[in-house]
Amino acid sequence: MKIELISVLALLFCLLIIGIEYIMHYRLAELQDEHTARIENIRHRLDVHVEGVLYAPTDSSRESEINALTDEINGDYEVYEMAVSTIRTHKGTSYHDDIEAQDLLIKQIDEKVDPVSIYAKMLDEGNVYHKGYACRRLAEMNAMEYRDKIKECIDTKNRDLAYNAAMALCHMGDLYEVAEYLLSIQDDHMYSGRIVNEFFAQFTGDRRELAELLFEKCNKYMKCTIIKTLEKYPIDAFRPMYIEGASGNDTQLKIACVKALGAFGYPEDEQILQMAAQDNDWVIRSSAVRGLSRLKSPTALATVKHALGDKEWWVRQTAAQAITKMDIMPSDLEEILGGYDRFAADAVKNVLYKTVDTE
Repeated sequence: MKIELISVLALLFCLLIIGIEYIMHYRLAELQDEHTARIENIRHRLDVHVEGVLYAPTDSSRESEINALTDEINGDYEVYEMAVSTIRTHKGTSYHDDIEAQDLLIKQIDEKVDPVSIYAKMLDEGNVYHKGYACRRLAEMNAMEYRDKIKECIDTKNRDLAYNAAMALCHMGDLYEVAEYLLSIQDDHMYSGRIVNEFFAQFTGDRRELAELLFEKCNKYMKCTIIKTLEKYPIDAFRPMYIEGASGNDTQLKIACVKALGAFGYPEDEQILQMAAQDNDWVIRSSAVRGLSRLKSPTALATVKHALGDKEWWVRQTAAQAITKMDIMPSDLEEILGGYDRFAADAVKNVLYKTVDTE
């Protein structure tokens, strides 16, 4: 009897859970429908106002239409952004494809709307999502007067808000805050590598200064990550460090330094790259081959050709991609394709086929 009662109670509990989930899903669907209806209603009204602005026959009538559009926006960032997007994408007027005219018109609207104040209010009163978004938008608008307010968001426990605030400061070129943020996440290897790449790409300040500041305090993983990132932004001041790392015994540092050193394409670095091309680690060999491909010397070409027969597929593939971009004679290419080394021939054929397919 007791077991049957327990079974009935369990069944009733499961039905209750299912009922609650159904009600929640139903309510969420209702809210989604309400939001969609609201957006569609706003978009319809916006289209009317934006067309009034775009098609206004005189300056005075355009001024009147801009005032009406401003009233419609009414401090709502979503409505403001929809209005700007509509102006950018609207077709059929003299503003279509005229970026300067669009910019001038949006500037006139901004003078009335004051979008900076809209995002500043979001930064003060919004939820975590709105605060993060406001940080990014204020940075894009170069609202430097809110930099200190944005800095406060970095200390939050919310990871997304801290990231968005730090990225905003990246746009503002804030050297020390960006460096401190990157140092604070350096032990999170699954996260920090991607962030370092993003931040160096977006940083508007001096990348050399940022890297130097980080190198003073960062751990080995962060150092290697920064060096790999700087491959895209060759900085001569770091070249001695790359030479030292490429000649050392630390595998991870060696990989990073060989990649970075190869990006310079300096003939005087060929000897180091030649030695790296013979390394036991295939990642180092591949990086060295890529670096050698930027040189024009016969010895560099010979090493890249030799790498076409490497035991590791990735090295052969790198060499094949590299050799098609070097000053190679047609006779050399014929020799590779028709030679006895099937690894070399297959690697080059694979690259050539891909090149033909994309052209």
